[in-house]
Amino acid sequence: MALYSQRFHLIYCKRYEKEKVCQELQAIGQQKFRELFTALYSQKFPNSSMTEVTCLMDETVRLAERCCTKDASDDCYDKGATEISERSCQTDSPFPKHPGIGECCAKEGQERKLCLALLSYADEELPSLLEPSNEEICIQYRQDAGGYSTRFVYEFARRHRSLPVGFVLNATNIQLQMVEKCCSPSTSKTCFFNEHFDMSYLLTGYIGSLLKTSFEKSQSLAKIFQEALSKCCLQPSPECIIQKFTRFQNILCNETSPASISKDFQACCIKAPLETLFCMENLKRQPHQLPGGQQLSSAICEKGDAIERYLFMIGANQTSASVPVVSTVLEHIRTEVTGCCSGTDTNSCLMQKEDDVRTLTALLSKTDSYCAHYFRMDFPAFKTLIQGHAKGEQAKKAARVEALLDLSSTCCFQHSPALRCQKLTQTLISHETGTGV
Repeated sequence: MALYSQRFHLIYCKRYEKEKVCQELQAIGQQKFRELFTALYSQKFPNSSMTEVTCLMDETVRLAERCCTKDASDDCYDKGATEISERSCQTDSPFPKHPGIGECCAKEGQERKLCLALLSYADEELPSLLEPSNEEICIQYRQDAGGYSTRFVYEFARRHRSLPVGFVLNATNIQLQMVEKCCSPSTSKTCFFNEHFDMSYLLTGYIGSLLKTSFEKSQSLAKIFQEALSKCCLQPSPECIIQKFTRFQNILCNETSPASISKDFQACCIKAPLETLFCMENLKRQPHQLPGGQQLSSAICEKGDAIERYLFMIGANQTSASVPVVSTVLEHIRTEVTGCCSGTDTNSCLMQKEDDVRTLTALLSKTDSYCAHYFRMDFPAFKTLIQGHAKGEQAKKAARVEALLDLSSTCCFQHSPALRCQKLTQTLISHETGTGV
């Protein structure tokens, strides 16, 4: 979104022009506009109460709505911003209190507003967010669904101050979808567990990129994890989950070479078994630097794990795209290859499929690169990057740009909605290969 960057961070800033605010309000609607500013102010004032943050957000939204009407005066926004800055300096101000605000309030006019806009906290750590139990989440949600959403944005944003606001809002949407589904009276007690791990199982390539382990070791760990999941799905009791994941944690943390794992990963290993998995999911992955996309031959059909090994060499090099995206592309590649293995002339078939497989491999690599850029750029700059790279006739180019933007804004973070990201990846594949979805 266009308001990520520091130059648009606060309403006090002179460069915070009416046109930009009104365009944003019109583009995303009032509710998303409120969420956006809740996230921005929570990151800006991490030590302020939610009441103070919400109060400032409410004033911002009211000012935008008042000044974005057709009959609003040209100086409506500047006057409103001045009034808010003056109110911020009152001793009984309901807005967030910030260290250094006294020096800013001693200034006047635009100088004061600019000073207020540039106030920032040092990179001090807030206590980790204590995740409530599933039952507590549902009680909070049923009592006040709108209040739950605001509280989640506030808590998540203030503890993740360097994340783009789009990431915060996407994480909020996913959380709300999960809560809405799992807090239904008819929902299974294992809903939260199933939702969290849906399509988040540790693919062999994912483990390879996380630990830089061999195909054999990564495959072994993946099978142990999947076995734990499958048994606990048949016997969904806390005892089963704790038992299986304790075993998995011991293998993961004790049998993996210390030289291959980072200090951050070692820190995950001292947590409780389930917390280790949550911790590990958020670790930064590293490229395995394997020669992915090697030439296909009939040998890939002759050995039991040859196809899995081939996919591992592609998947282990992906460090930014989420598991649903990577697994969807790899499944397409698997389908292309196994189709040839069941035919009569395997080599000829594979030669015909070579270009398709290379296109899919290149698409995955490109998507992975875009996901890396997505978290380092504000949205307008990212969109410009995508538009510059997209090729084809105008209509096809526009469709590809839209598909890439949809996928990036939804599926570049690890806790992506699996089914939604599968569909978005399928759409992107259809644009790249010219096939139907």
